[in-house]
Amino acid sequence: MPNFEEKQPVCLLLAGGFATRLWPLTEKRAKPLLPLAGKPLIRHIIEKIPAHIPLIISTNQQFQDDFEHLKSEFPNRNLTVFIEDSDSDQSKRGALAATALVIDEFGIDSPLLLIAGDNFFGFNMQSFLESYTGKSVLASYDTKSLEAARQFGVVDIDGKKLVGFVEKPQDPPSTLVSTGCYLFSPEDLMHIKDYSLLNADNLGGVFEYLLARKQDVEVFQFDEEWIDIGSFESYLAAHNQLMDGSDVHHTSAVSNSTLGDAVHIGENVVIEDSVLEEVIVMDNCVIKNSHLRSCIIDKGCVIEGVDLTKKMIRAGSEIQHEE
Repeated sequence: MPNFEEKQPVCLLLAGGFATRLWPLTEKRAKPLLPLAGKPLIRHIIEKIPAHIPLIISTNQQFQDDFEHLKSEFPNRNLTVFIEDSDSDQSKRGALAATALVIDEFGIDSPLLLIAGDNFFGFNMQSFLESYTGKSVLASYDTKSLEAARQFGVVDIDGKKLVGFVEKPQDPPSTLVSTGCYLFSPEDLMHIKDYSLLNADNLGGVFEYLLARKQDVEVFQFDEEWIDIGSFESYLAAHNQLMDGSDVHHTSAVSNSTLGDAVHIGENVVIEDSVLEEVIVMDNCVIKNSHLRSCIIDKGCVIEGVDLTKKMIRAGSEIQHEE
């Protein structure tokens, strides 16, 4: 069982970034609220966290209403939406500074389950919690590729003990990477606050800071799915992987059309005389006489008579073939 003694953990979900690499999809929407296999990405995370653990979602002013709406969908959860004092990418605090702010504002002195809200985790969260022995724990995934590991924070271990951490190295010491899911001991919360003053946005860098101060950190390795959604390609790959060849339809009208694998159709969508393959179509769209491959179509779009491949279409766009 977890070694929580008298203090149960608190979970902080970080959802305050502006995800500019996914614009226009995230121009007016937080990345953790992007639909993934039929529901917002952050719901996949929340539903994995044991019901007795209090949840705090840290976001910014721009997305406050959206997360308050999400909160209303979990009436039986102890869930708080905390608003950072930022409303643009230029004024954001950074992930580590936002974490330090929440620790102070809520007076957290118990283990802190810290999760980046733009990741999908396939492992059982209870198993992760049960790995806690009183020392901070980092969830790690084996990419099985040094090339892939270069994109992430890479961990070096001795048994279950963390002995090295380096952010996006050119020459990774291993193929194990940090996944944006951590459980910090109460003792290490002050180190998070101290390091945030030096580097406000380098969340992984806090482990280099802890190691330099001889703090013990353990590593929880898992083999289940892990997807870091940082780009159009990774978002679509996550969608395809979780859909696993199926498709999702809501209250939509589809006629004389062919829907291939991994097609998600939102609510109140009209599709006529079209072919869709590996496509996400969000609510209130109209698609006629078109062929779409590996595309993401945001809300309220009208698309007619076109052939599109690997495109992200801004909400409210009208795209029609011109004779």
